[in-house]
Amino acid sequence: MVMNLLSSLVLIIVLCKTVSIDVLVPLSTNVPDSTLYPHVIHPRQPKRLNLSIHAPLHTNKFYSNAILGDYGNNPLLTHPYVISMSKDSPYGVSISLTEEWSYGPQIDSTRVKYFINRIVKNIQMSALEFLSQQFEVNNVDEPGFACTIKMFQSNSSATITLPLVRGMAYVTFEFVFATPRISTIHSILSVNGRTSGNITGKRFEIVLNNNQAWLLYALDGEITLEFSGNQLIGTNPVTNVLRLAKKQAEPSANAVLDAQVGVYPIACQLEARVIGFQGSYMFKWQRKGNLSKTLLHFTFPHHRSIISLVDGQFTNVEAMSASKGRMIGYLGNIWTLTENALSTMQFLAPHSPAIQYRNLIVTQLKKDLAVGANLTVSDYYFTGKEFHKYALLCLLADYYREIAEFNRCIKTLKDGFEVLITRKNANALRYDTTWSGLVSSAGLGQNQELNDFGNSYYNDHHYHWGYFIQAGAIIAHLDPNYVSKIRDWVEGLIRDASNPSSLDTSFPQFRYFDWFSGHSWSQGLFESADGKDQESTSEEINFHYGIALWGLATKSSTIEGLGRLMLGTAKRAIQTYFLMNNDNTVMPQQFIANKVTGIFFENKADYTTWFGTNPEFIHGIQMIPCTPITEEIRLVKFVEEEWVTILSKIVHNAVPEWKSLLYMNYAIINRHEAFIQLTNVSLDNGVSRTWALYWAATRPSTNDSNGTVSTRKPDLSTVSTTNTASSYTSTMVASALIQLLLTIIASKTPAMLI
Repeated sequence: MVMNLLSSLVLIIVLCKTVSIDVLVPLSTNVPDSTLYPHVIHPRQPKRLNLSIHAPLHTNKFYSNAILGDYGNNPLLTHPYVISMSKDSPYGVSISLTEEWSYGPQIDSTRVKYFINRIVKNIQMSALEFLSQQFEVNNVDEPGFACTIKMFQSNSSATITLPLVRGMAYVTFEFVFATPRISTIHSILSVNGRTSGNITGKRFEIVLNNNQAWLLYALDGEITLEFSGNQLIGTNPVTNVLRLAKKQAEPSANAVLDAQVGVYPIACQLEARVIGFQGSYMFKWQRKGNLSKTLLHFTFPHHRSIISLVDGQFTNVEAMSASKGRMIGYLGNIWTLTENALSTMQFLAPHSPAIQYRNLIVTQLKKDLAVGANLTVSDYYFTGKEFHKYALLCLLADYYREIAEFNRCIKTLKDGFEVLITRKNANALRYDTTWSGLVSSAGLGQNQELNDFGNSYYNDHHYHWGYFIQAGAIIAHLDPNYVSKIRDWVEGLIRDASNPSSLDTSFPQFRYFDWFSGHSWSQGLFESADGKDQESTSEEINFHYGIALWGLATKSSTIEGLGRLMLGTAKRAIQTYFLMNNDNTVMPQQFIANKVTGIFFENKADYTTWFGTNPEFIHGIQMIPCTPITEEIRLVKFVEEEWVTILSKIVHNAVPEWKSLLYMNYAIINRHEAFIQLTNVSLDNGVSRTWALYWAATRPSTNDSNGTVSTRKPDLSTVSTTNTASSYTSTMVASALIQLLLTIIASKTPAMLI
């Protein structure tokens, strides 16, 4: 028996060629063609930027505040620390770690409208030589995990360099010929048990009157600080590395801080691979200091269920992040995080539509296609939704073998893309040489920042481009001969928003996706007192799904694997922080009953939207668009809780167009009732009635009028079979079979295997 099993195993490996795929390879290294994308200089130039090595500039990372605005003094959220550059004396930097939140007005007895992390100047670090605010960002890493800020004073050799890294366990200051000046808005009660005078050492315990204590370390030899006038001032200039950390409640945790203080992070290198159903990404921390030490660094909750314990180990060092729950210190120079069940979702739902609804769907399909499409390019958001809506109709026309309608549909869709790729639309894309990206031309004039939803200033590209990428993928799937026509345009959108490789120097690596946070940030070149934000997680998912489908359609296992790994990573983060089950233990208890976060900032969450406070807006924007991938994000348990708690109470009085989204979502738990509602309800402008009905009919619900669900495959004489699996999917199937066979072998006794 064992020989038969092993032979099967070898055969599967040979036939399916399961391989490890590096997904961080460039889609292209070509500079965007100026005939396709005229090159422009952006009207908003970076400030206080002096990079030692020229690199594409990030627009949507945590440190943007430092290079925007007159002073650059809006917060930089590294988590758990909040860093602010001081525009007033003492000139330098303030550090906040309050672990305290304010809660907004009570909506009802179970929930509040918002929570916000309190930012306070717990500790301020400066130098006596600094007489004004002067600093510059002189280094950034490629995936956007880190930046380095250098503080200085004209006509002085004194400098302080501050490496800021997501998740850093200490705040690090590299002093060069500068005299330390440490202050606080609180009162300093004691330093190493003393209340005044000169104190010499390499470790200082600073006790404040707000029930906090901070630990200050000097890595390169002793320093002397004079404790006087509620501040600590060095007795002479130093060249040394000073590090600050908030003291822990547990003595053993402080012992860990003491032991690991000698090594510190300055940047991160990202690696990512996919094999079969499994995807892994690695954070390789770049370090300075005592490299014989292992790096202590904070993890977010979503890291901890998938991080390798082979490469490192957890400690009892803890702190609360500004908005993502408890962080726990991890000892490891390399983090390996593995998603073991990547999505295999293809273009259509994995469940056939229930047969009893077929005639209604086909009849509606013909009606919708007879009406045609409005693919006139106005702005990139609503136009993208129109392209996507119409592409889904083409997909269903092919699925139901409505040949005449399909031919008209695909021609209309191609004609729409022809306008885009030949730049015949008024807001045709430009290549911005300042921030290295593709932007709408609609907002590049004076006082036009918010035109096209801020697209020209890098707001929401992943939302906008996701619709076009998915529409392009559907065309490529239905007519592979058309790929060469649109490849450069579609892959240009992917490179702009999610360039996977630093070898492609025309775009920053992962402009929107924050691999440390596990999701994207939508806010671009705008200052923010609460850091970056994201509103529509479903449109982020639509973007990643679109990348996977484009890879599937173009037979690129690398692009498909990238999309599926980002899908898996974002899914975990979204289900941890944005879509809150009743048993969520990460987010504030007073906020969980909202079920969705609304606008999620780095420093707060606000149960609202940018365009209104109606509950249907707040929940609907987390549903749009409903596609096959939706079922993997909005799980039955969550949907039922959300419906019972909130949506069932507001759906009847909701703005009519938003009801279509609420009922498509409701189909996940009550297919038949939702289907009935969707036959007549007003529609969101990105949804056709055909797709709404098809979506509902494919939900695996038992709440039909006849109490049954049909999962029978459609009759092949009337339904297209073009929705085939890619080699990537075959590889994933092989991986599953291999794991199954190995499990069988492992479960048998030696006698049974003979």
